Amino acid sequence: MEDVPGASVGGDGTAPLRQLLALQDADTLADQLAYRRRHLPEQAALDLVQSRLGEMDRARSIVAAERAELSVREGELESETATLVARSAAIDERSRSGSAGSYRDQQAMAAEIETLDRRRAELEEVELGVLEAAEPLDVELARIDAERAPLDAERVVLEQDVSAATASLEVEMAETAARRAPLAAGVPAPLLAEYETLRSRLGGVGVARLVRGACEGCHLALPATEVDRLHRAAAGEVAHCEQCGRILVP
Repeated sequence: MEDVPGASVGGDGTAPLRQLLALQDADTLADQLAYRRRHLPEQAALDLVQSRLGEMDRARSIVAAERAELSVREGELESETATLVARSAAIDERSRSGSAGSYRDQQAMAAEIETLDRRRAELEEVELGVLEAAEPLDVELARIDAERAPLDAERVVLEQDVSAATASLEVEMAETAARRAPLAAGVPAPLLAEYETLRSRLGGVGVARLVRGACEGCHLALPATEVDRLHRAAAGEVAHCEQCGRILVP
C-alpha cells in the first residue's frame, strides 16, 4: 500500500471515502446490469431460433427455386399441349365438315392429326417426368414449412421475452443512474477524478475495501505491517493498494 503524499479529504475524513465506496457499489451494479443487458439468455435463445430459421429459409429457397423451374417447364408443356389439342380439333372438324376437299387432302389431314397426337403423347410423357421430379420437391417444401411453423411461434414468444427482460433491466439501470448522481456529488472533485481514472483502467473498480488484510479489488493479501499502517493512518488519508493501485479503504 502506498499513500499519496499530501492526499487527504477534509471535514469528516472518512465520509468522502465511504461515499466513494457507495458510488463504487452503484457503478458496479450499473456495470452488472449493462452486462446482463448485453448477454440476455432470452436473446441468446432467440438468436439460436433465428439462426435455425435462417438456415431453413436458405434451404427452402434452393428447393423453391428448383420447383419454380419445374413449374415454368410444366407451364410450357401444358401450353404446347393445349396448342396441339386445339390444332388437332380444328383439323378434325374440318375433315368432318365436308369442306376438306379431295381424298388426298383427307389423307393429309389424317396424317397431320396422327403427327399431332404423337407429339402430344411425347409432351405428356415429358410432363409426367416433370411432375415426378416435382413431387419430392413439394414434399420437402411441405416438410420445411411444417418444421418452420413452431419455430416461428417460438420466435414470437422469445421476442416478447427479450422485450420484457430488456424493459425490466432498463428500469433498474435508470434507477441506479438516478442514485449515482447524488453519490458522485458527495465526493470531492479531485478524489472523484482519480476514482474515474482508476475505474477506467482497472476493469471498472477504482476503489476497494480492505477486508481481513486483503484488497477486495485484486484479492491479494497485504503485509501485516501495511495493514497496521493503514489502520493507523490519519482520518481521510487516501491510500492505495500496492498490488493493483486502487484506492483502498479500511
